[in-house]
Amino acid sequence: MVPNQLSSFLERRFRKRLKGFYTPLESLDGRGIKDNTHVTVIGGGIAGSIFVRQLALQAHKAGKKINITMVNSTNCNYCGGLITNLAMDTLDELCNLDIPDDIVLKQVTECIYINKAGSINVELAKPLTATLRTSRFGYIGFDDSIKNRVTQGLPKEAIERIEIIEPTLAKKVLRLSGQEHKWEVVLSKRNPDNTNKVLKTDIVVMACGFRSVDKPMLKNFQETTGYQPPPYIPASVTEVDTSKATKNLISNRMFILDGIIPDCVVAFIPKGPKWLTLTTLNKKLSIEDLDIIFGHPQVQEFIELSNPSDCLRCHTICGAKVYLGASKTFYGDNWFVIGDLTGYGRVLKDGYFAAVLGAQLAAETLVHLGADYQSLRKGYHNRLKHFAKDNFYGRNLFKLNNWLSQKDWFAKTFIAVAQSESKYKYGSYVHSAIRALANGELSYKMIVFLFAMGLIKHPFLTFRALMGKKV
Repeated sequence: MVPNQLSSFLERRFRKRLKGFYTPLESLDGRGIKDNTHVTVIGGGIAGSIFVRQLALQAHKAGKKINITMVNSTNCNYCGGLITNLAMDTLDELCNLDIPDDIVLKQVTECIYINKAGSINVELAKPLTATLRTSRFGYIGFDDSIKNRVTQGLPKEAIERIEIIEPTLAKKVLRLSGQEHKWEVVLSKRNPDNTNKVLKTDIVVMACGFRSVDKPMLKNFQETTGYQPPPYIPASVTEVDTSKATKNLISNRMFILDGIIPDCVVAFIPKGPKWLTLTTLNKKLSIEDLDIIFGHPQVQEFIELSNPSDCLRCHTICGAKVYLGASKTFYGDNWFVIGDLTGYGRVLKDGYFAAVLGAQLAAETLVHLGADYQSLRKGYHNRLKHFAKDNFYGRNLFKLNNWLSQKDWFAKTFIAVAQSESKYKYGSYVHSAIRALANGELSYKMIVFLFAMGLIKHPFLTFRALMGKKV
């Protein structure tokens, strides 16, 4: 079997699909939360919205009458958004929801990998969908489109038990003792008319994302419950107006810029003919970094944009956080966390898939097992653990790559090996590994294997690069 055939076989054989992550939880007689339990969800992003929908649906199927309140603010939640096919299939299979045409800004069909030695074109077998996360610039965001369809297709009885309060903020979450309800959620004064300022509830679900990590509300929640946020690295995102570019060949291509900014990976995601999202991992970009990125010769082969700092659509670069491991404590009696705040997902990629799956697992656990610590450990935590082992490879691959990307010999070898694979339609080992980083369809363990096979197959190129010779 020639290399391209082997790599193609490995891509097909080990492609990630929902069935590899998810087994439905069986209903157990007499278990699960009781009728008229009140569940309050703080945060209406993708994880919070999917959780509300799936909890209502699961409860209805089990014949349980559960009251659900979702408290949501409407501030910007970062503009970036790239939906993998795994995330789309999961959303359809678990939630019977699709991706509306009006939120699709681009279909990404190619990935361009760039390091300081050159570039590689990697064709994607299936397009990826580029969107906004929350609504901006007159476009509907993916998270908002899901929130707006929380009740779509649900039975009337289930819909009547869902309350959504927005725009508002949860200011404090207090544990009660010796009272009918177990929690008190204090809302800000910025509430819709006739909304209670204090909610009494039985179960609290935190779905407010990493933007809340340094906020007083979550710090108060940590002190009350012992919740520990997962370890994370800095990141950033901004939207770039490319209408003033003197050359723009971005088209349907996404870009991975590896090591152009030291210890940092940068991505371009096209959102329109004159618009792209710029995201980073391991650093919040500065204005000076923008000049370096758009001034790089490999980047300028595709786009020439003078004074990029004057072309930011929001006139700022937003700092962000990306989890790099699992939270040590993210649930307890009658409380738990979902979404990014768990740190359980595929690190450094495919956050939408992890959010949808985690919300489904949590909803099933409440309905079929219960909200006590032991039930959450069995039905929720233990079913999230399949992410943990592969994330070890992902973290260390990222660290190793940040170190190697600054070595001239490695950058030259990597490009030379990948270019030697270009004689095949979809490339071979290195192309497959880069494709998997873009589309999220292989485990990190398999990506490490593919990178290693590509480099091992060409020891002569590596030797010449080490000797400082042209490769």
